[in-house]
Amino acid sequence: MPDGALPADLDLRARMALELPGGLVEHIDRVVALADTLARHHGLEVPLARLMAQGHDLVRHVPPADLLARAEARGLPIDPVERDAPLLLHGPIGALELRERFGVTDARVFDAIWHHTWGHPDYTPEAWAMFIADKVEPHKVRRWKALRRVHRLALDVSLEAAALLYLDLRLKEAVREGHTVHPLATLTRNYLLRARAEA
Repeated sequence: MPDGALPADLDLRARMALELPGGLVEHIDRVVALADTLARHHGLEVPLARLMAQGHDLVRHVPPADLLARAEARGLPIDPVERDAPLLLHGPIGALELRERFGVTDARVFDAIWHHTWGHPDYTPEAWAMFIADKVEPHKVRRWKALRRVHRLALDVSLEAAALLYLDLRLKEAVREGHTVHPLATLTRNYLLRARAEA
């Protein structure tokens, strides 16, 4: 177990459920269940993937202006894309608050939650399991049917192939709707493209 890691049986749900809206707790529960399934399917460290999933949306319910204020108060570098859409800051702020308020000090969990909106080239396999679970949990698939392909790839090919397809779908959506893409989403997508080409 890495230095600072929590026991595998730690369950944040009961503690977080006291302060999160019911709908958000239900989303987190669905992501935890799917992250568990994906981690088991790929032979990964299941408690680690579950802990990442439990903590990923700790501050997702916080109003965007408040997220921006919390980031500024901490002196975080804020990308122009994040300033225009402060909800993107819920990953970084959530990671920091998970460490500060809940004592989660495992760097793998911290990094996974910080970047869970767009992924990261340095993600562990467990982080990819959490990332994909967050994107293809059943309620999101019902709203956007294209995510079914992402889920299938995660089971039939690899988590990284599924992540690349998800980022491709989001890029096409951004171009279609005139949205700006976060630089880390582009960096992650390019990394996944290179990794596929080199495989």
